[in-house]
Amino acid sequence: MQTSVAPITIVILSALFARPALGDTVIASVAVDAQGRLPNVAGDALLYTELERNVEDHERECTQACTSFYCGPGAAIEDDTRWDRYSMGPVPSNDLPAAFADSNQIYVSEAPLFSPEECDEVIAMAEREGDGLPSSKSGKYQLGKAWIKDMPSVLSWFNGALEKRLWPTLMKLFPDVVGDASSLRAHSVAILKYNASHPRTDVHVDDALLAFTIALSRPDSFEGGGTYFEHIGRVIDMDQGHATFRPGSVRHAGSTVHAGLRYVVGGFIAVSDKVEHVRRLNERGNRILLQDPGTAELEQAGRLFEWAIRLNGQCSLCHQNMADVHLRLDRPQDAEKSSRTQIQLLPKDSDAYFALGVSLRAQSRNGEAGEAYKAALAIQPNDYETRINLAAVLAEAEDFEGEAENYQRALELRPHEAKAWLNLGISYNAQGRNDLAEETFQKASVALPNEALVPLTLAKMYAKLDRPAEAIDQYYGAAVLNSEYFDEVKLGVGTARAQQGRLAEATVNFESASRMAPKNKKLADALVGMRSGSQKLAEASADFSNAVADVCGTPCQDIVDTNSYNICAVTWGDGCGDAPPPAGFDATSTVADLCRKSCAAFVLGASVLAPASD
Repeated sequence: MQTSVAPITIVILSALFARPALGDTVIASVAVDAQGRLPNVAGDALLYTELERNVEDHERECTQACTSFYCGPGAAIEDDTRWDRYSMGPVPSNDLPAAFADSNQIYVSEAPLFSPEECDEVIAMAEREGDGLPSSKSGKYQLGKAWIKDMPSVLSWFNGALEKRLWPTLMKLFPDVVGDASSLRAHSVAILKYNASHPRTDVHVDDALLAFTIALSRPDSFEGGGTYFEHIGRVIDMDQGHATFRPGSVRHAGSTVHAGLRYVVGGFIAVSDKVEHVRRLNERGNRILLQDPGTAELEQAGRLFEWAIRLNGQCSLCHQNMADVHLRLDRPQDAEKSSRTQIQLLPKDSDAYFALGVSLRAQSRNGEAGEAYKAALAIQPNDYETRINLAAVLAEAEDFEGEAENYQRALELRPHEAKAWLNLGISYNAQGRNDLAEETFQKASVALPNEALVPLTLAKMYAKLDRPAEAIDQYYGAAVLNSEYFDEVKLGVGTARAQQGRLAEATVNFESASRMAPKNKKLADALVGMRSGSQKLAEASADFSNAVADVCGTPCQDIVDTNSYNICAVTWGDGCGDAPPPAGFDATSTVADLCRKSCAAFVLGASVLAPASD
């Protein structure tokens, strides 16, 4: 049964502004908050200017909407549609909250508003006129999308639907917001397509006072789907032709489609005589955040969010964006306060806990940050960014098993993310689980064949494991993929050549690296020692020779190149087992005894070996 609520209270604020009367329209457009309190805007001329801009933008956009979409009275219809009603959650609408005092204002039709044949035809027209509904970013995900205003046949159908079905329905469901159907304005209306590769949206609010969704697909044409509402913790399904109407500030998500195709119409609705001041202030600030702003721009964004919060202290999105500003301005304690306010307003918002974790970590409160990330994952376990941030916190606490587990979970979500692959391999390496580390880097090479960081990181691991020949191969592989790493490659190859005892070749590579990094004093100092050692090695080993051609079937130089000169200390018995040693040698003879020339750097030791740079 429809519950009536008190009409919106309009408060005249002219006495609070030091601006003359241009402002009657501006002033009258500001409403009281959900508790009937007057917004604190006294004497703020800058805020007045922004409110004035809001009114101008609103009027312009309402006029523009009518160039594409039907504007006018709704048709008189006999409508006995019944509705399932759901709560809109603990936080009132960002704008005109008093108009939504009855919390049960999510409406889902019990019977279809549109026939199956009509819906099928809309899908066909959209595919034909919308270029197959190409991929479009929706938060963290991708969806197929085409704007209805750009599809003539779909637009014609939709304008008829506005007049005959949608406008009359919105007047009936939201009488305290929509006094006259002629005031309704459609904007940002699209056909959306979900499938297994474009399965869902993240939890979000819509940039509108009112919003609606129309289910176009037959229920047997896809698996999964529906709309997830965060505050009730469940997915609401709709059959073909059914519709949902709701305030735009309700937090929701398109639930995951596992197979098939799901098409919906998603639309935002403005009301020409209701200016959404809070939404517009927040959006204006958010646009600044998306433009790589400097300090002055960030401060301006912060002012916009602060003004929005003054108009409605329960604007959770405003607090979230305010936390972002504080973090970017290196004010993590203020960011923490904003995030905690957001959590008080939306205790099921995983993004709020994530932001809290970031602000705590910026204060070196890693234990608390880890708990915040875990709280976020308890709400949304499949969030990639939270997984890798928790993994990083656990690594700093030397909980390498927990770190590896979270990187593994992250890779299940995004198997082509280089950062997670590399960090998982590094985590295994830190645990001494070198076989798993190597396996992980090799899997990364398959998943990311064009990512130079994979062979570069694997090369560094091989060098630390005294496997210089493999390190060199990986270093050069990285250089082929991305020449920007060439200086790092030359330095790494030089280090690996030094491990092989090939000091002349190491010197050449260090010289090349030094030319590309002339201010690297550590490298320059190492190069002085390397040149001296290379010359001494050449002179002192001139008369050296290998006593055998190979050890256990492997040529002397190959043994050293593969395993570094440290292999020269290994005895025949340890390396070759029960195989009989060459004549004149026994099981205690070392590789250096057998391969003196190849082991020259090892034999001469500190007199020729300069500390390697890394």
